[in-house]
Amino acid sequence: MKALSLKRTAGFVMAAGLIFAACGSDDEGSSSTDAPAETGDDTEADGAAGGDELVLTGTVEVAAGTTLELDTCPEDWDPLQGVDGDEIRIGQTLPESGALAGFGAIGEGMEMYFDYVNDNEPVDGKTLVRVVKDDAYEAGRAVSNVEEMIDTEDIFAFAHIIGTPTNLAIRPLTDEACVPQLFDGSGFPFWGDPVGFPWTVGNVLNYVTEAEIWCEAIVEEFGEGATVAVLAMNNDFGKTYSDALQGCEADGMFEIVGEQFHDQAAPDLTNEMTTLIATDADVLIGGTTASFCPQVAAEVAGSQWRPRTYISYTCNNLASFFAPVQDEVETLNAEGGGIRIANSTKICGDPAYADDPAIIETEEVLAEYGDVTCADGAFSTGVLYGQYLVDVLRDAAALPGGLNRVNLMHAVWNADTSSEMLLGGTLKLDGVNDAYWIEGAQIQEIVVVDGVLGFESKGEFIDKEGQGGSYAG
Repeated sequence: MKALSLKRTAGFVMAAGLIFAACGSDDEGSSSTDAPAETGDDTEADGAAGGDELVLTGTVEVAAGTTLELDTCPEDWDPLQGVDGDEIRIGQTLPESGALAGFGAIGEGMEMYFDYVNDNEPVDGKTLVRVVKDDAYEAGRAVSNVEEMIDTEDIFAFAHIIGTPTNLAIRPLTDEACVPQLFDGSGFPFWGDPVGFPWTVGNVLNYVTEAEIWCEAIVEEFGEGATVAVLAMNNDFGKTYSDALQGCEADGMFEIVGEQFHDQAAPDLTNEMTTLIATDADVLIGGTTASFCPQVAAEVAGSQWRPRTYISYTCNNLASFFAPVQDEVETLNAEGGGIRIANSTKICGDPAYADDPAIIETEEVLAEYGDVTCADGAFSTGVLYGQYLVDVLRDAAALPGGLNRVNLMHAVWNADTSSEMLLGGTLKLDGVNDAYWIEGAQIQEIVVVDGVLGFESKGEFIDKEGQGGSYAG
């Protein structure tokens, strides 16, 4: 089996021995070969004027407007912690129990990919190790987990932690400890803030961008003035959707005629959905996730209401979330009320990609290292996320000075790559100029064809690369 990887910029691997100015890309674009500018009192003393490696003390600009203040790190901070031996130790706190436990499989899939990489092409000759603790999607538990891992588990970096509340709660800890918090498993716009939190970066489509795509699709189908009902989880995740949709309403795109927030720990959505069904709105938008995704389908199918339904892309795992309500999905499709999602990547398990080389390789990793398939849940997402992480680790290891936390943040904030798993667009970051990893999606409807769940495209890929800027503006 050939090595699964993103399309890394070839020049990055040749970065050693090259000298570049570094303030991010210009209008023509720049590659990951650019070494960052270095500032601070220690720059000259550490030999950085020679251009051969970044300094590891003082103030270091790793990308445009993105500065690491290393002298504020803890006294015992070590840029090589977690990689100074024969391992690369990656920390995770994930919901392995509770209502959102299905997302725990993402971490397991990532570990399967780590095992594959360790066997076939180790990063910097070291063994990738995942250290994980269960937080049940509870912010307090996530904080305790991260504190313990920072203190006792020799963690190099945290990666792909799931959930807006959990990532928001731990961000002050990782920032104060100067430990990378990479590819947050949440589209919360706060993750695109390299000025305020240069150690943290997001991963998936920004929820605001996602909502904008929904709004544009609604106007395209109904014209201005459609009625919209909104269901949202009662936390920062759901409220981000709500705020963005209210902005679309303020712009005259449609009228919100009902909005219900639900508790993330609630057993069901019956009361909230009963209220929204009574609105008889043209459109239903579901800013929710996990076990609540199939409940939306079941509640709508069980009523006479057939709105155009859009639901968070965090619901796009067909096997986990929609196989239990496949009959209801088929009913909604047949009656003009199919559920639509803004997807950025190919979905493992979708028959449309059964012969796709990237999907086949993912299936091979799952089979060999986990004895599971795409039909078993979110493991395939973990393989994709593992690729993202391994790619930037390799790029950091190729920089002068090798694999350390400063080089890792440089590799992340200057990333410019792609993946065969994307539906379109690129994976690009450029400090404050472009602080969001994925910025495009295609509206797709969940369908049942010959008894098999899949997605059907409803329009072209919408590419908003670089339009999001950064959270701080």
